[in-house]
Amino acid sequence: MNFNIELQHLETFLVVSEEMNFRRAAERLNITQPPLSRQINRLETALDAKLFDRDRTSVQLTDAGRALITEARQILDRVERGVQTVQQASRGEVGQLIVGFEGSSAYEIVPRLLQIHQKRFPNVDITVRQMATGMQLQALRKREIAVGFIVPFVQDALLTMETILREPMILALPENHLLAQQAEISLLDLVNEDFIVGPREKGCGLSERAIAACHNAGFRPKIIQETEEMQITLGFIAVGLGIALLPTSSQKLQQSGVVYRPISSPKPEIELAISWLSNNRSNLLQNFITTVRETIASD
Repeated sequence: MNFNIELQHLETFLVVSEEMNFRRAAERLNITQPPLSRQINRLETALDAKLFDRDRTSVQLTDAGRALITEARQILDRVERGVQTVQQASRGEVGQLIVGFEGSSAYEIVPRLLQIHQKRFPNVDITVRQMATGMQLQALRKREIAVGFIVPFVQDALLTMETILREPMILALPENHLLAQQAEISLLDLVNEDFIVGPREKGCGLSERAIAACHNAGFRPKIIQETEEMQITLGFIAVGLGIALLPTSSQKLQQSGVVYRPISSPKPEIELAISWLSNNRSNLLQNFITTVRETIASD
């Protein structure tokens, strides 16, 4: 059987079935009657079925013609939806966007950026994956995530990294710690303190920045514990197991028994950046980058 059926022929058939008159159908389609008749004849040949009973005075649908009406409408509707979906995907308006983030970056800015982008592109499915910066860089290279919110501490020739936020680091310590009595704390006061950091083997950017701040102050921090969750870090601090250098925004996470103190000058800073594979030209990704840039610029 010949299945070489053109969509235009189905559209022509539906107009004729609505008008039940070849002349009026031709006028509606802005063509002359002979090419309209040829289209119907070709469709009947392709389907091996007569669609209309027609003579000089009347046109009637056959059983096959009546059956084709529903099918033709469904086919054309499906094609139209498919074309719209493809066009939307090409513009980055539909699809799945996988976003990585390091836990220390997630308290305020990341959820807000995701919310704003979701409102702009409601048909984009955003999936978030929490992972340390080092793990994100690997995932970006493997295209397992499209974009990551990282705390940068190394460069990668394959990746673009764009800083979106800088904030001072602060000290989280037990409320009954001797240093808690001070309004401001020098890093050199922490030489003999026990530090809690994120997982270094996974490339935790916050850990790398905290360790670098101590090194810049002239000492190597004594790390006694590594944790993957900020709440666990704060829990350990609350019971006196150590201290931690954290982003200022982490103060929004209230934990009984934990107090925060600013660091005296020179104040160590932590950066938050977005990173993506430089050769990734996906409009799905580019739209998200635009959302981030515009939101940050308006703040």
